[in-house]
Amino acid sequence: MKEMTTEELVAAHDKQIESILAAVQALVTAAEKHDRPIGALIELAEKHAAAIANLERQWQAYLNTLPRQ
Repeated sequence: MKEMTTEELVAAHDKQIESILAAVQALVTAAEKHDRPIGALIELAEKHAAAIANLERQWQAYLNTLPRQ
């Protein structure tokens, strides 16, 4: 096997680093794409919880209007 010069080693390492950087950037992009729908689901769940709490208050207010025996 031929011994590599310093310049060749640096060039080879540069290619490896660029490849790793591209992979990391792809992962970050994929994570960001997943974050958006997850954030939307969290927001929807919070709205749902608030609606349920409001419904519970309305039912309790209604029940309080019924005659007690």
